Amino acid sequence: MSEQQHTTGYSYSVSREIAAPVSRVWQAYTTPAEWPSWFGAVEGTVEIDLRPGGPWKATLGMPDGGQFPLSGEFREVVEREHIVVAMDVPGGESEVMELTFTEQGAHTKVTLSQTTATKEAHDQAREGSEMLLAGLAAHCEA
Repeated sequence: MSEQQHTTGYSYSVSREIAAPVSRVWQAYTTPAEWPSWFGAVEGTVEIDLRPGGPWKATLGMPDGGQFPLSGEFREVVEREHIVVAMDVPGGESEVMELTFTEQGAHTKVTLSQTTATKEAHDQAREGSEMLLAGLAAHCEA
């Protein structure tokens, strides 16, 4: 993981090697029916239009039983290689994440990078990204 402060915000990058081929990892990330298993989304709430400008939305199930809706759009999509995705932030600018999927034999290295406006947002986003990649790995390796 690397961390840098830029004049426009706080950047980080986290990576995870997943013991599954890139086709499997890509499928898990881009298939709505698989999101509840690794992302914590409520079943039936995930919609994905996987193309540049295509919208996505999902509702997270919270440990206390509450729900948290998320939405955004895909900015860039290169199948089985690269996704740039924006997440809507109420009252603010979209948060943008970049994911790369690198085939390494029978494994896949997934790298998630993001820049946030504040140190607090950086710390929360980095923790969430690490959890996201851990969930994706557990799902794909099962």
